[in-house]
Amino acid sequence: MHQNGYGIIRGKNSLIKRRLTIFHLSSIVENLNIKATDAELGKLKDLYFDDKYWTIRYFVVDTRKWLPGKKVLLSPISLDYVDLDDGSLNVLASKETIQNAPNQKEDEPISKQAEEELESYYGWPNYWGGLGPWGGFASPLEFMDVHSNGLKEEPPNEYEANYHLRSAKDIKDDPIGFTVEATDEQVGNIYDFVVSEDSWEIKYIVVETQKVLPTRYVLLATDKVTELNWAEKKVYVNQTADEVKQGEDIELNFSSTK
Repeated sequence: MHQNGYGIIRGKNSLIKRRLTIFHLSSIVENLNIKATDAELGKLKDLYFDDKYWTIRYFVVDTRKWLPGKKVLLSPISLDYVDLDDGSLNVLASKETIQNAPNQKEDEPISKQAEEELESYYGWPNYWGGLGPWGGFASPLEFMDVHSNGLKEEPPNEYEANYHLRSAKDIKDDPIGFTVEATDEQVGNIYDFVVSEDSWEIKYIVVETQKVLPTRYVLLATDKVTELNWAEKKVYVNQTADEVKQGEDIELNFSSTK
């Protein structure tokens, strides 16, 4: 894997005849503009992911210029395409539709009720109702297609609250830093995340293994994570420090990622 000038990492997909899977640094995604079908909405300001499947659940839009005081959340289910040349993330909804959505106040946490209201308003299937990140399907697009065609499972009777929504920005911008705890010792800090454009899963954590020059960054697969402890600001993994440090190096373009 390597990073090009756009901050994209490309790797082979396991399925034949599919395009290469595109991976983005989350800090690159957070610099994109959100475009509705008829207007530009503003820049992304955060990504919310769940700590069970490590999957992006909502893009948070900075709407202070036209919808001040509101927290506008858009699911990857509503995504049309990403255009890095244009610096935009395009969604399948009009500005009016998004403006009239049951958007929360900016300082409110995302509750069960808020998620269900958004799901009902936009017609999104609930992502917590099946196996895997997207109800057993490979991507939010496939998940929505099946849902739209009526081939969906009955929703669960109870909200499965065995995960928490986390802010990618809060983790990366924390002044103390979220540390990565190997089985034998602390190995570094979380610097960034690597996200798949197809599934919007966080596939890798970018670990800053040392702060003295030359700084080194390595990729740590999220399937090695055993716990994300928000109170302790720590991520626990099932690898030794040496195993983490043997991860693949990634060179970052600071001007485009931070």
